Amino acid sequence: MVREAERALGVFISNHPTDNARRGRVAIGVLLVGLAFAAAATPMTFAIFAERAHAVRLTGLLWGAALIGIYGGVSNGLRTLRRHGEIFVLREQGLVYRRTGETRVLPWTAIRSVVERGQDHALGRLMGWDVHTVIRIRDGGRLLLTGYTEDAARLAIAIRTAVAANTP
Repeated sequence: MVREAERALGVFISNHPTDNARRGRVAIGVLLVGLAFAAAATPMTFAIFAERAHAVRLTGLLWGAALIGIYGGVSNGLRTLRRHGEIFVLREQGLVYRRTGETRVLPWTAIRSVVERGQDHALGRLMGWDVHTVIRIRDGGRLLLTGYTEDAARLAIAIRTAVAANTP
C-alpha cells in the first residue's frame, strides 16, 4: 500500500539519506565537551560559595557552556537513537519520509509550512545546524530536516518551492 501511495506522488526525483552515524559522533563529542565544562565549573562554584571568590562571571560562562554542550549532546543523542534509517525521498508531487518503523507519504498539499532556521557558519556546519528546516504537516505533525541529511540545503529549497507552488 505504501508503494502505491509513493507511486501516486509521480516521478522519483532523488533520495536523501541522513548520516545518523555522524549525528551520533557529534552527540558524543558535544556531550563530552559539556561535561568537561561542568567539571571545570563545579570547583569554581564551590569556591564562590565557600570563600566568596570573585570569579562569578567566569563560572557563569563555564556553566552556560556546560549546559549548552550537555543539551546539544543529549538532544542529538536522542535523535540518533530514534531516527535509524532516516531518508527523505523527493518525488514530483510530494515527499516521502522514512525511518525504521515509519513511512510518511506527503503530497505537497499535505504540508502546511516550511520554515528554515539554519545557521550556516563553521560551528553550525559541524553541528548539522547549517540546515534546520521544520516541515509542518496539516495533520499537526512535523518533520525536521537537518544538515546531517545528504544535500539537505538543495532538498530544503526544493521542498519550500514545491509547497509554495501547491499551496491553495
